[in-house]
Amino acid sequence: MFFTIECNEEMWTEADARAIRNPVYANSRRGRAANQLGCLGEVAAEHWMCRNDILFKNETYLTTHDYRLPCGITIDVKTKDRTVPPRPAYDCSVPEYNHQHQLPDYYLFVSLQRDKTFGKSLDIRRYKYAHVLGAITLANLESNGKVWRAGEVDPANGTRFWTSCINVRINQLEPLKHVAARWLSPQRTAGAPG
Repeated sequence: MFFTIECNEEMWTEADARAIRNPVYANSRRGRAANQLGCLGEVAAEHWMCRNDILFKNETYLTTHDYRLPCGITIDVKTKDRTVPPRPAYDCSVPEYNHQHQLPDYYLFVSLQRDKTFGKSLDIRRYKYAHVLGAITLANLESNGKVWRAGEVDPANGTRFWTSCINVRINQLEPLKHVAARWLSPQRTAGAPG
């Protein structure tokens, strides 16, 4: 169902190097920790795409999306910090402040599983597992997502939203095997005569 990878030194080192190079954005609630989270999620997404022979151009230097496929499809990775493995009813979020300028064709969601014994440490090794969950098109996110405003509380799980966002449950995402087939299909036909 999910693609789970045990994080390793190579992943941590690459993600930490990226996080250090990235600016800390004004809307970031977690500062450098948010950069680590996002960069490790991107590294995990890249592992999944490479394992599935999905060709991509890394465009993480842009703020509009993270990756572009040869056919032009754009993908943005959204990563969530969890202390437990993800479950189908758990939420995936796209913050509204990102959604105003990030309009990729797809969002690919990743959950990083954090070891609670690290406490508030910023050691990137606190993330032990990366779970690539699935993807959703921008259109499906907008039509099927639940909009939450900053300060609202989700009665299902008690989450108080620190910023406005659009949420979908993991079980609303397109499964990875379908995503891989969809993203590979244009690559196979890109050179075919029209």
